[in-house]
Amino acid sequence: MPTVKVNAMKKILVTTDFSDTSKSAIRFAIQLADQTPCELLFYNVHTPTVLETLAHHAHDDHKTETMQNKLKKFVLSVYKATEKQSGNIEFIIDNQCHVESAIINYAKKCNADFICINTSGPGIFNQLIGTTASKLITTSPTTLLVVPYSYRRKPIDLLLYASDMKKIGAELQSVKKFASLFDAEIAIYHYNELLDKGNFKADLEKTAKSYQSDKLRFNFKKLNIGFSLLNHLQIDIRELRPSLLVMFTKQNRDWFERHFLSSKTKEFGFDTNTPILVFRK
Repeated sequence: MPTVKVNAMKKILVTTDFSDTSKSAIRFAIQLADQTPCELLFYNVHTPTVLETLAHHAHDDHKTETMQNKLKKFVLSVYKATEKQSGNIEFIIDNQCHVESAIINYAKKCNADFICINTSGPGIFNQLIGTTASKLITTSPTTLLVVPYSYRRKPIDLLLYASDMKKIGAELQSVKKFASLFDAEIAIYHYNELLDKGNFKADLEKTAKSYQSDKLRFNFKKLNIGFSLLNHLQIDIRELRPSLLVMFTKQNRDWFERHFLSSKTKEFGFDTNTPILVFRK
């Protein structure tokens, strides 16, 4: 009798600041847990005021308990709205002065597989500059799930993986591992301005053939240098309607802004309701 492979339960650190926009990350986490066993840790960084910093520790403990109750009430209200039962969940209040470093450190401490965080408003990348999400993209060693504020729950069944094809073997292993949690298909998109030059496309297709499967397909497209990569992606996202956009980023602020937050992106706009899975290169 064949052995059935069982995926280990994933641990997801879901951040919230109690705002309405942060509910999108909670809704997305609920969707993940609805499809595959997940341990969800709902997490808020409470930045103490000067008075709280000087107060007695007993007062700090009382404040933490109050904030935990607030967090629990906030998260459970989202569960109620989604008509889903809360499963393996936990509520954490972290009293720290620096939000981004607190999230990164706690994710390491609890061995989280993913950090789930929302964007601050419309235009998922245009709203990232200067936000906690953008800082985590350029600093976090933990894989990120970045959820647009307008996200509405839908099954995870198709990933659009935007690849530069340079390290397709190693990167694809990570993408396939995530996709296997949901038995999802993977559509790999590669954009290149040299696609119609020489044997460039033929070489790419040869590489693709060695990875092709029923759950995986490649798409090679000509890159118009007058538009940013995100502008190209937006067209295909609207047509394909994937559950997730997958990217691997170099954790360098200049690189990130040049490739994903360029003036071209801002000029032509990039807005999507599609969450983004961000792996570190």
